[in-house]
Amino acid sequence: MIVTGMFVIVMLAVPIRSLISERRDISKLRENVSAQQVTIDDLNNRKARLSDPAYLQALARQRLNYVFPGEVGFVVLDEQTNTAISSVSGALVPNDDSPWYTKLWTSTKLADHPTVKNDPLVVQSQNLPQ
Repeated sequence: MIVTGMFVIVMLAVPIRSLISERRDISKLRENVSAQQVTIDDLNNRKARLSDPAYLQALARQRLNYVFPGEVGFVVLDEQTNTAISSVSGALVPNDDSPWYTKLWTSTKLADHPTVKNDPLVVQSQNLPQ
């Protein structure tokens, strides 16, 4: 009787262990799917915003200083704006007394760096589990 009980326990140990392992794997996969679904929803929201002409016009006006025909665009450069431009990485090369080729090289190096994290026109690379 004792030998039979031990035999049953040994025979059931391997399938039970694999069952627990598979449930743990399923749980991890469900977490991955939910995280990827959040990313998909975010990308769909970005896509919807970028298909809105009013949003694109606002981006063009803000980032590229575009104006409609008949409008006059002004760029005001004061001390505060000059400081803000110098502090934004990658936006513009700071306006200093360095030679033009130094500014060109600086802008080339800045082009290799990623832009602001919440830039609506840039899809950020993410290390998604595979």
